[in-house]
Amino acid sequence: MKEGASGIPLILFLTTLLLLSTIPLPATIAPQPTIADSGFDSEEVVLNQAQQIAIQNAGGRASTTNWVRDAGPDAGSSNGPGDLNSVHIGAMVMDHTNTNIIVGGTLRGDVAFGSIQPATQSGPRAFVASLSKWGSWNWVSMTSVGPGSSGGAILGDIAVSSTGDIWMVGSFWIDIEWGQDWEVSNGGGIDGFVAKMNSSGGWDWGTPQGGTSDLDSMHGITLDSNDDAYVVGSFEDHTYFGNTSRNIQNGQDGYIVKINKTNGDYVWDTIIGGNLGDNITAIAIDSAGRIFVTGYYQGDVTFGTTTLLNVGALSLFVAEIDSQGNWLWANEAKAVWGGIIPYDIEVNSDSIYLGGDIVGLIELDGQNWWVNATVQSAFVARLNKTGTWLWGLNSSGHTQHLQDIALNPLGGVVAVGWFDMEHTAIANAGFGQISLTAAPFAAFFAGVSPTGHWMWAESGGGPLFDSGNAALFTSVGNLIMSGRFCVNHDGAGCSAQIGPANYTSSAFYHGSGFVWSLNTDSDMDNVSDLNDNCPLNFNPLQEDFDSDMLGDACDPDMDGDGREDSNDNCIGPAINWDSLDWSIDTDGDGCRDSDEDDDDDDDGVSDSQDDCSNSTSYKNWTANDANDYDQDGCHDIMEDDDDDGDGVLDNDDDCAFAPSMRNWTSTSQTDYDGDGCKDSTEEDVDSDNDGVADANETCPNGLLGWTSNATTDHDGDGCNDAQEDADDDGDGINDFDDDCTPMATNWDSSGVQDLDKDGCRDVDEDDDDDGDGLDDDVDSCPRGSVGWISGSITDKDGDGCRDTTEDLDDDNDLIVDADDGCPRGETGWISTPALDADRDGCRDSDEDPDDDGDGLWEFDSVGNIIDQCPNTPISESHLVDGVGCSPSQADDDNDGVANSDDECPDVAPPEGLDRDENGCTDDIDQDGVNDDVDAFPDDATQTEDRDGDGYGDNLSGVYPDSCLDTPSQWIQNVLLNGCAVEELDDDNDGLLNGYDNCSDTPPGEIGEIDSAGCSLSQIDSDGDGTPDSVDQCPDTKADAEMGDGGCSKAQLAYSSDDGGSSLNLMAIAIAAGLLIIVVGGGAAFFLLNRDDDDSEVDDLRPQAAEVFESLAQEKLTATDTTETASTEGSDGQSGITVDDDGIEWWQDEAGVWWYRSLSMDDWAVFEQ
Repeated sequence: MKEGASGIPLILFLTTLLLLSTIPLPATIAPQPTIADSGFDSEEVVLNQAQQIAIQNAGGRASTTNWVRDAGPDAGSSNGPGDLNSVHIGAMVMDHTNTNIIVGGTLRGDVAFGSIQPATQSGPRAFVASLSKWGSWNWVSMTSVGPGSSGGAILGDIAVSSTGDIWMVGSFWIDIEWGQDWEVSNGGGIDGFVAKMNSSGGWDWGTPQGGTSDLDSMHGITLDSNDDAYVVGSFEDHTYFGNTSRNIQNGQDGYIVKINKTNGDYVWDTIIGGNLGDNITAIAIDSAGRIFVTGYYQGDVTFGTTTLLNVGALSLFVAEIDSQGNWLWANEAKAVWGGIIPYDIEVNSDSIYLGGDIVGLIELDGQNWWVNATVQSAFVARLNKTGTWLWGLNSSGHTQHLQDIALNPLGGVVAVGWFDMEHTAIANAGFGQISLTAAPFAAFFAGVSPTGHWMWAESGGGPLFDSGNAALFTSVGNLIMSGRFCVNHDGAGCSAQIGPANYTSSAFYHGSGFVWSLNTDSDMDNVSDLNDNCPLNFNPLQEDFDSDMLGDACDPDMDGDGREDSNDNCIGPAINWDSLDWSIDTDGDGCRDSDEDDDDDDDGVSDSQDDCSNSTSYKNWTANDANDYDQDGCHDIMEDDDDDGDGVLDNDDDCAFAPSMRNWTSTSQTDYDGDGCKDSTEEDVDSDNDGVADANETCPNGLLGWTSNATTDHDGDGCNDAQEDADDDGDGINDFDDDCTPMATNWDSSGVQDLDKDGCRDVDEDDDDDGDGLDDDVDSCPRGSVGWISGSITDKDGDGCRDTTEDLDDDNDLIVDADDGCPRGETGWISTPALDADRDGCRDSDEDPDDDGDGLWEFDSVGNIIDQCPNTPISESHLVDGVGCSPSQADDDNDGVANSDDECPDVAPPEGLDRDENGCTDDIDQDGVNDDVDAFPDDATQTEDRDGDGYGDNLSGVYPDSCLDTPSQWIQNVLLNGCAVEELDDDNDGLLNGYDNCSDTPPGEIGEIDSAGCSLSQIDSDGDGTPDSVDQCPDTKADAEMGDGGCSKAQLAYSSDDGGSSLNLMAIAIAAGLLIIVVGGGAAFFLLNRDDDDSEVDDLRPQAAEVFESLAQEKLTATDTTETASTEGSDGQSGITVDDDGIEWWQDEAGVWWYRSLSMDDWAVFEQ
């Protein structure tokens, strides 16, 4: 193991224990474990009596010493408080050839390794040394410091590459040298380092790791198949990996780094940390390259996506990481209280093993592990490769500390460490049932079985502190253990027993180192593991029945026949033969056929009674009723073709298997049909094998070689129809006399099932049950007399009932013959009131001359009517008069309603108005007015409609008429209130729409309408469709072709042809524009200054005229083409002006302008 890995964590752990010892434990905590309480999930070890005796005699000794080599102060050195000469061996590994042991540790002063004396060192130096597996020191190589330096180094761990290069990791302070390579620590504090040397101890290079803190270390290393290194350690505050800078999360953090083998460069690094202290203490890699680490944490710690959490106590973690630095999984041993620290990890093909110190209550995958709560114990635990805990066990006693574990190639684990005193002079430790006592501090090494049990334990040392620090197994199984002894020596000489001899050390304080080669005896049978044919099984006699060098106690095949004992029925006497050879062990049961096996095929039937006991027989089965029914030793499924042994092969045997009869012989007497079923037993219920059970068969030992079915045996009586059966359908009528053969079966014709005994079952075969010639579905007497045939003489109506004995209604008219006036009359009809009014059985249409039975024929012999009422009711036929009518048939008013039913017998209602056929005119709405004079026969609220518009004259009734006298020509336009559109006054001018030529007169003009209902704005004198108020030509002739403005096209043409050039037209347009502006402006001025005094209007007219005339005159003057003429009009008026368009203009004395166009007869006022 690695001395640097254990020192600092151990101090922390012991400090934790000290604190825990001052804390009162909860009352609920279980009692402290005893020696027996030393494991988790491991079965209790039960030693046999011989093992217990061996332990008592040997005191737990399980080894013999091959050799011991120590290393310590040189024989000629001075040793005392001022001369510290010491060797501490703390790590070991085999070299790449498996011939030399490489050890590592820390030395100081003047020391010797056998005859090898390294240069004297003033302070601690990390070293590596080689010695042969027979114990001869080969060489020693160590670190150094610069001249006059007070620096130093301690070793943490070592590893060897496939080419023999040796790697070293550890810690240094101030400075360090590896041959020609050297480094100084950061700030003089403690830094980690990694270095590599060749197989002879020559330095290649060294690389530091450190930062600003005072405590950085590298304490674990492993190599991959490429010989690159993976190193674990811890740091505080801040550190560097080459040029990469890392800060801690809190307290102390652990790390893993990958280092290049060529130059020591850091490839990658990964930090673990949490809110308290964390440390990776050990690392291992398996043959597949999977990397596993372990360590401890407080608070929380994260591995990729997995976070472990435990507040306060030191808890263990184990995790897997890939070669690129990615965490794959992590699990923990959680300290509920107390603590657990791992110091080593080892792996093999299927498991992970951990070793370290433990105290208190630990939780593994939800299960509790109770350990001594006041002092620490050593533990060993096992997990599978996915992190599931398999078992854990611990030591017991006062205080035990585990330094290292090693995997035994022969199986199991060895743990090494130290234990201290309970009493002043005696140290004690318990490992399962083994108890060790020694001087106050002693080294121990103990064996653990693969299933998690302490197997053996030994101790060594002297009166001072002694410790086992590292362990390994050589390829042949020798255990090599290293450590130190006589630590804390401060006076006279010190000695310690290591193996059978005592070794002395003159070193002050730090002691000497040792390497111890042992042959272990794991099973403590006094035969070393190397010589033990069962190294893990107690067998002091070393029995080996087959002489294969593997003892019977652990040999899975004691007789050497190639078959494990668990599957071997004969463990001897024959030995060393091949049970897998089928020619000599037919059934492969481990018993040789020739001399050991009396049942070669292992079927449970001895060979002498076995019909199938040769080399080709079926093997390895046990004969029983299920697989060998006749117990002949032949497997029914695999080899027996006659399972019941009756002489009939299974393929032809209908009773071949259980629970059939067995071990009898089939003959014609015992088995009539030869089907393999014994006739005299319940086994064969069909002796002739025709498919019909003997109990149901008429011919039980009948014809063979056929099967009863619907074709061969119609009635299923077991008699073959073609050769044995005279009544195929089994109805009791021989086939010769049977009209239905073969048909229905399982019935008897002798009973009521066959009325006419024709062999046809009435219910489903016989269509004519009584055999009268009529099918049952048309036979009124289907089960009547038999022995006759229906015909016109025997059965008049052909109903299947014999007239003379069965039929009471021969002609089937539903009038019995006794009451029938025509008992053998017409057939094919039924007497009903409609066909036979008097129900005398004579059809009215062709048989009865007096249909109503009143005594009067309907006609006389020549066809004259005699009976005027041929349908007189039967009940009144005796009341008829001389013409054949009864009183109820009279109808005085000839309305079609007989007097007896006529409520108005003297008055006939109009046609169609007697819907209830009571002989009276209807009043459907019950308003007291008959329907023939009721304008609303279905409305009781209305009876009259004098204007015929569909609305009633009763104003309080439904749909009343608001206009009672609507003219007939307006009826078609009547609205919902009974008034026509023409009866309305849309413009409220007092004139109905029908008489109003202008029904939309504006409200303001209603007072001005004329007799036609039109106001002045609606008058159109010339009828051209343009009101006079806007008609520019109000006198347009009728039928004229109209243009715009109420003028005809002729009028418009006349106006446009009246002279003027385009220039004049333009001037006129300009003048008109000015006129509009002036007039508009004047109008605006007028509107803005007007009031209600009409006189002011007269005063303003001259002013407006003057303005107009002045502007017009200026415009006319400005236009060269404008001509002004002042003439006297034809009407004698003077002052008339004619413009270029021929429009006349005149201003009266009041200043008002008047105008007249060519189309106008009268003058009009010009309105601005």
